[in-house]
Amino acid sequence: MTQTGDPLENAVAERVHKTIKEEFTNDKQINFCNIAQAKTEIKKFIEFYNNKRPHRSVNWLTPNEAHLQTGILQRQWKTYYAKQRWGDLMEA
Repeated sequence: MTQTGDPLENAVAERVHKTIKEEFTNDKQINFCNIAQAKTEIKKFIEFYNNKRPHRSVNWLTPNEAHLQTGILQRQWKTYYAKQRWGDLMEA
């Protein structure tokens, strides 16, 4: 869990880590020689991820393309968090 106490924030970070391992490295292992190399490679990945990699969750746009859209962008994923309170979910 993160400092804000929101357990969902950690899920986002874990998803990014998984994507880096699966898509950015050839052998699914991240081995950098030093911190400088790690920073350089991660910056390259972030640039690719935000500007060139389309995402299903935003209608196959890149995150930057989705950010530039006007109006409502239709969500392409299912949310399991209803607008109910946890207590209401526990009683159901």
